[in-house]
Formats: sequence, C-alpha cells, structure tokens
Amino acid sequence: MKLNLTFLFLILFFSCNTNEKKMDKSESNDFAKIQIEFVTGDEVMTLHRMSIFKDSTTIKATKEKPYYYYGSKTDSTWTTVIGKSELQLIDKFIAKAKTQKDSCSFLSTSIDRYKINIGNEKQINIIGNCDWNGIDYDSLEKKIFEHKFSELKNKREFVADSIVESLNGIWDVYGWKNGVLKNKEVILTRTNDSEPKIEGQYRWTFDKTKMAELKNNLDIDEGSSLIEIRGSTYDIIKIEPNRVELKYLW
Repeated sequence: MKLNLTFLFLILFFSCNTNEKKMDKSESNDFAKIQIEFVTGDEVMTLHRMSIFKDSTTIKATKEKPYYYYGSKTDSTWTTVIGKSELQLIDKFIAKAKTQKDSCSFLSTSIDRYKINIGNEKQINIIGNCDWNGIDYDSLEKKIFEHKFSELKNKREFVADSIVESLNGIWDVYGWKNGVLKNKEVILTRTNDSEPKIEGQYRWTFDKTKMAELKNNLDIDEGSSLIEIRGSTYDIIKIEPNRVELKYLW
C-alpha cells in the first residue's frame, strides 16, 4: 500500500510540473511577436536585444545581443521554448512597460533605455532609471534563459580550469629581464628546478597551492582570456604543453 501511494505521488508531481510548463492553445494563438531592445551604461553602452515569437504551435525566445563569451568563444544567439511561467512573466513585463512614463528620473550615471515592439502596436520608448518592481529586462532575461546561463557558467568554469591546469609548473620567462620589459610579447617555456636559471631572467612557478589565486585572476568573459600575474595583466595568445604566448597589456 505504501509503495502504491508513493507511485501515485510521483505521478501527481510530474503531472503538476508538466501542466505548469504547458500553455493553453488560446495563449499560443493570441500571441503577437515581441522585440525588446535594452541599452544600459554610462561610458560604455551595452545593447541587449531579445525577440519572442510564435513558431508553429510553440512560443520561443531568441537572445540576439549581447554575445556572452567563455574565453574567445561564444554561443552567439540563444533560442529557447517559452513555458507558461515564462509567458506570465513576459505579460507582467509588458503590462508594466505600458504604464511607465516615456522618461523617468535619472538617479544614476548609468541610464537605461528601452524600445519595445509588440505586433503592430506603437513602439514603446522608455528612458531613465524607472521602477520596474523587480520585473526589468535583466530579470526577464535571466528567467527566460535560465538554463542557458547555467550552461554558460559551466563553460566558463571549464575554460578557467583548463587554463590554470595548463599553467601548472615552472616556467622560464622571455620578454622580461632584470625588471625591464623588452616588448609586449612574453613567452613562457616549461622548465624544471634542475635546469640552471639564466642571470637576470624571470622564472615563474605556478603550483597547486596557487591554482585558486590564478583562477581568480582570470577574466574570460569579454571575448579573450586575460590573466593577472604579479601585478601585470596579459592577454593569453596561445597555450601549448611546454610553451605559452602572452601579450602584455598593462
């Protein structure tokens, strides 16, 4: 009897989860295409853009801008199927956008700008730091593409772990000598303690105890792989088992 009750509970649980994700046919039929452009920033402006549209019997969303990087790689656009809970959040966002003023107060040097197109309706334009009651573009994007952001995080972790693992060891440094940088190209060649160190030449050691610190000093989110080593920042050009090419930035 206890086994039967457990089995019944599991059926009800998965049935409820499925119903939460499914949309009524009328919800899909009445859907009009939505395009949202969101620009934010002060000195550097970042364009965000997504489209939400009907594709046959399903509603989908595509994240078009910006590109999210893991090292030098990017997935470019993201596309996902919209479930019932996501559609409800979209409806709340649109309803809030329609009640916003064209211009809100400017409470920060970082100014938000929205352009929202819904079917054949008049374009909604909003500028300023408006109160969205927690339903702004960022929250909408994070909810709709939640699993994509999770995948992105895993990819960035993989890239970071691969870099620090490749750097583990002892390296002779060519480019720096006697504290002077000859040019912006810095070459590391793998060596070991038994090899004599050339006078005036740097030798860098990255052991297991420094891996966490090295990983924290990585920046792999902007379309390249940057790393801070001993107070200087380098662009990682190429990593091979026994040779690393770096470019000094600052």
